[in-house]
Amino acid sequence: MSLEISPFLRSFRASGLSRTAGLRLPSAGMPERLRGRAFWALLILLLLSFCGVSAATLIDLRQDAWMQATNGARSLGAALSQEIRRTLRTYDAALMRVGTSLSDPTVKRLDPSTRQIALFEGTFVDAFLAGVFVTDASGNIIWDRDREPSRLPNLADKSFFKAQRDAADVGLFMSEPFMREDNGADHVVALSRRVRTEDGSFNGVVVGLVRLDAFVRILHGSLLAPGDSINLFTREGVLVARVPDKPDAIGRDMSHTVNVAKFMQAESGVFTGVSAMDGVSRIYSFVHMSDVPIILDVGLAEKNVYASWNRRALTIGLVLVLLSGLTLCLAVLIRREFRRRLETERVLRHSEEQYRLLADHSTDLIIRLDADLARRYVSPAAMPMLGYTPDEMIGQLSRSLIHPDDWTEVQRIAANARQSDKGTETAYRLRTKAGDYVWVEGRYSYVPADGGFIVVLRNISKRRQVEEKLAAAHAELTGLANTDSLTGLANRRRFDEQLKSLCSTPGRPPFSLLMMDIDRFKLFNDRYGHPSGDRCLRQVAEAIRAALPGGEALAARIGGEELAVLLPGCDLIEAQRTAERICRAVEALAIAHEGNLPNGGVVTISIGCAERSESCDLFQQVTGEADQMLYEAKRSGRNRACSRLTLAQSDEIDVSQTEALRQEAIERFRALRLGSGSVELDALTARLAKLLQAPIGFISLYASEVEIVGRYNISLATTSRDTSFCRLTVQSAEPIVVPDLKADPRFEQNPFVTCEEGSRFYAAAPLIDPHTGVSIGAISVCDAKPRYAFGAEERTLLTTFAHVVMHGLD
Repeated sequence: MSLEISPFLRSFRASGLSRTAGLRLPSAGMPERLRGRAFWALLILLLLSFCGVSAATLIDLRQDAWMQATNGARSLGAALSQEIRRTLRTYDAALMRVGTSLSDPTVKRLDPSTRQIALFEGTFVDAFLAGVFVTDASGNIIWDRDREPSRLPNLADKSFFKAQRDAADVGLFMSEPFMREDNGADHVVALSRRVRTEDGSFNGVVVGLVRLDAFVRILHGSLLAPGDSINLFTREGVLVARVPDKPDAIGRDMSHTVNVAKFMQAESGVFTGVSAMDGVSRIYSFVHMSDVPIILDVGLAEKNVYASWNRRALTIGLVLVLLSGLTLCLAVLIRREFRRRLETERVLRHSEEQYRLLADHSTDLIIRLDADLARRYVSPAAMPMLGYTPDEMIGQLSRSLIHPDDWTEVQRIAANARQSDKGTETAYRLRTKAGDYVWVEGRYSYVPADGGFIVVLRNISKRRQVEEKLAAAHAELTGLANTDSLTGLANRRRFDEQLKSLCSTPGRPPFSLLMMDIDRFKLFNDRYGHPSGDRCLRQVAEAIRAALPGGEALAARIGGEELAVLLPGCDLIEAQRTAERICRAVEALAIAHEGNLPNGGVVTISIGCAERSESCDLFQQVTGEADQMLYEAKRSGRNRACSRLTLAQSDEIDVSQTEALRQEAIERFRALRLGSGSVELDALTARLAKLLQAPIGFISLYASEVEIVGRYNISLATTSRDTSFCRLTVQSAEPIVVPDLKADPRFEQNPFVTCEEGSRFYAAAPLIDPHTGVSIGAISVCDAKPRYAFGAEERTLLTTFAHVVMHGLD
């Protein structure tokens, strides 16, 4: 029988009080009159608290409404500023192209008609670009995009001319709005740029006329509430455009008004003001566009901003009135309840007797402890559970029967129970009268009245035995789930979990990673059969396990013949030594492998090493570097371990013995591939670069100088062999991938890497001549950013394009 005692009655029972007077409130002895006054004083304080909280809430809500409005205005202003800035930059670029063409000697030598075309060919046809023309230093129009220069006699008195003439550093200037003199229907602003002579002096202006509809179209794309507005001003405070439309105000100088004066005084800001145009009070957010002469302001009508707040304020006020009424009602009810308390005390005494009856007949052991954890009450269930009578246990300390190893845990839950009103529970062992131990689940509930506890104990020995058996079975299953059945090494799942754990550990401890691959294992399986391949994998796995330094090192089979080792706490130097031991241990197995004759006709292994230091946060960088080092080990001959350390120590292969054959093959390539130009090679290069998402691609020939014969986003024509990237590519028949050129000692001093905006990533496949088998160059891609995620598919794509480049030469 299980027993759960309510906290109130538990406290009552634990206190040992049986008289009604024991439950009197502290105010029970106060005169009725004083108690009534104290009660109503507390009630008034409560109502004032309601009002204060409501007022604070309303203030916060109003501030939130204002903040949301200003944030919305800023966001809308930022979006509109970006669109207007993009539009003006487009027009400004067209003006600058015209100014550049004016000083071009080639354009100057053209006849007038052709020169007219050459000057304005860079200006696009735009519905809002009403005209483009050029004046001389006196203000006379000398070139006009749309007609002969006879539209206006002289522009020397125009603001867009005078501003460029009087100051050399104006940059792009925007005039006030005006009506075109040759077309009264067009309301435009003039954009101007200064034209300079060869010595830098003033030589006229390039002017573009932009219809105001260009700005109105942008502003009309915004969703505004009634009363909201958006305005565009020049830096001088002249209104250029407005939404909603106000035609009679366009072109008006508003710099004298209070709001526009504030716009002109700061680069950006937010304030509340009354519009001089329509008298509406708005929240204004304005910004000066840094590179174009425009001021943009977004005004949100206050009545819209605070409409929601007004509704909430009314709702909160009504709720406050309702709560106050309810509080008064509750006060009357509470006073009535005070009178019923004596009757309740009598009922509680009767309930105490009932709960004692239940405790005496419960199968759970109920114990009352004092503040020193000594037993003051023990229920009769002690006899069947522990073999002791209640009298034998009363007065003894709890620690006398608790297993020594569990006493700290019991102290902990007792301390937690003192801070919790819900009780705490744990499992521990109790000594029986026969001397053995039983497992119990104990729930401790704190009694604040005297600092003691009510403890309910339940025998869980049988359940504990079942749980231990389940835990053992689960541990066995976990071991099977994390182990590769063929090799006995950890499987891919276990490897990934350990790698993620090392990368996510606080403090980022360093570790090293070895990625390895059995050399030419497919040929081994094809020649000797898969059963022999499985035996080979088991032997290699055992050699790897024996070569590890011990500790927390983890060897895993991550797929096929691909293996990996995690070395926590190891730096790259120690990882390189471990990898070399593994290479020698596998080679020492002397397993026959006729498909691996270049490495002695025995099974060998290639290994790539990488280190994750405390300063490295990129998980992909570690795995990517180890994978690329593995490919570098294969490329450089297999049966070796490669890392950044070995790259710094490796000697380049002497290719001079095949120099004559290479030059002959290069001449044959030029005759067959470059006779009609490099268009086809350029297209192949561009296609490869786009497939690999690389910004630069090129095809190079390794002649006396390295010659670039296929280009994508590169203008280089030739370079020396010493500085070329492909000097290493031509040394092997396999692709080369360098994830980070700055981290590779073979390239870290290369001028194409150390220069500003130099290359960081390089991947290439050699171009193999089908007649001689020598490499004549490479097809390559580069990137200004490191790239570690470059796998087998990308390498295959490189090799495929290399074959396409050489196709037909046989």
